[in-house]
Amino acid sequence: MPRFVLIFGVVSTALYLGIWQLSLQFNWGEGYADRPILGYLAVYFSLFALYAFFCDRIRETGADRKLFWSIIVLGLLFRGAIFPAQQIQEDDVYRYLWDGKVFSKGINPFKFSPAEISYATEFRIRHPIGFRAQYDEKSRDEIDFLDDLRWENQTALIFFERINHPDVPTIYPPLAQFTFRGVSHISPDNIYALRLAFLGFDLLALFFIVKTLRELGKNTNLCAIYFLCPLVIKETYNSTHLDIIGIAFLCAAVYYFVKKQALWSGVFLGLSFLGKLYPIILAPIFFKRFLVDEKTGEYLHWGRACLVAIAFLTTAIAGYLPFLDIGSKTFTGLNTFTATWQNNDSLFAMILWFWNDLIALNPETVLFNKYPLPEFFAKANVALILLGVLGYLFFRKRRETSEESLHHLFIMMALVFLLSPVQNPWYLCWTVPFLCFFPWRSWIFLTGLVGMYYLDFYFDYQEIGQYSAWIPLFEYTPFYAYFAYEWRARRKEKMKQANAVEIQ
Repeated sequence: MPRFVLIFGVVSTALYLGIWQLSLQFNWGEGYADRPILGYLAVYFSLFALYAFFCDRIRETGADRKLFWSIIVLGLLFRGAIFPAQQIQEDDVYRYLWDGKVFSKGINPFKFSPAEISYATEFRIRHPIGFRAQYDEKSRDEIDFLDDLRWENQTALIFFERINHPDVPTIYPPLAQFTFRGVSHISPDNIYALRLAFLGFDLLALFFIVKTLRELGKNTNLCAIYFLCPLVIKETYNSTHLDIIGIAFLCAAVYYFVKKQALWSGVFLGLSFLGKLYPIILAPIFFKRFLVDEKTGEYLHWGRACLVAIAFLTTAIAGYLPFLDIGSKTFTGLNTFTATWQNNDSLFAMILWFWNDLIALNPETVLFNKYPLPEFFAKANVALILLGVLGYLFFRKRRETSEESLHHLFIMMALVFLLSPVQNPWYLCWTVPFLCFFPWRSWIFLTGLVGMYYLDFYFDYQEIGQYSAWIPLFEYTPFYAYFAYEWRARRKEKMKQANAVEIQ
């Protein structure tokens, strides 16, 4: 084992154990001002610095089987070190556990918000006629059952009270719900059981990343960019965010995309969509990949293209069917999220500022009963940019190598993150597998910078919230500057190589 690998492994393991120890001071509902957020960030940025150095060394080394297995062992060791830690500033997991319990009892998790369950008894007593008018007999029985379920034991009640946005029905899509349900059947109200399930998806993602690297003829040790990434490890095994479910199946879809196997590409893309909805933006690029003839560049293979489209749509529809008995209410939580959530954003904030402050559109004017006018125009701009880039990638060139087509997937997933009104750190995890194939240093840098997101909590707890508005500036400006520099340098190198070929 090279010396730098040993040093990296020992120091990083110690730092992950340090996060575990720091997490013990993050106790729900108490000591907010005393939480060691700055200490956590110091450890996280140290981990990132080591990781960035390691990735740089990996890029310079050739294929090495011993190094590959060292990467796997270290990745598992880091996960094991942080696995027992308490949640640090994140509470989405309590909704996951509740959704899983509700679904495991045969009740549609999209049907009732947690607040409906909490206030059902009061509603029934104060407004009996209204209660009976709002809920049919089956719904009343389900509410009574769920009210008893939240009082099932002390842990159940504590976790239920910790659910964020309790007035909003769940937003998490079907595959996530089936995962939560499976964990609940095995061990309800168990965060560690959920993390263990996420480990299975995490290893599935790694498996397909390695297979894709081999298929592209690239160094399989580049899987370290994903498997050793502090962002992925922290957000999956400490924050316990569900994104790893969709990411795992996206990695599978990417492998079959490169292999040009239409059926499995469509199925796994559909499963990824059912894990989280982002990958739907990639569907046209998948369609194009199977439509175009590699030799002539013509649109010849309509059968293959239709197969990937049918496989995707069939998988997506089949996943949603068990939840559609309540009609459009299945999407109530999602509609609320898309209409009102905005957090830690960069480009979207600038677009919104343009319409809100520069053009001075009236925010009191609401369109479609949910979009203030400036937000509607900002989101319309985002949609137009995404569709414009997608259209350009779809029509710009017909004959493409596997790597070029794969790069287009990366471009779209990267744009979805950068233009989103919600740029939570764990959303960036969706781009990390692509960095194994296209190791842009600026994007690897961003996986470290997004740790600044947690400063918002610190400023809030110290009652200096006026500084929170500056966080995205320091979080994203270095990235955009580095990205512009790297893009320009790569473009120059590409032109240099093209000129050299012409001279020859």
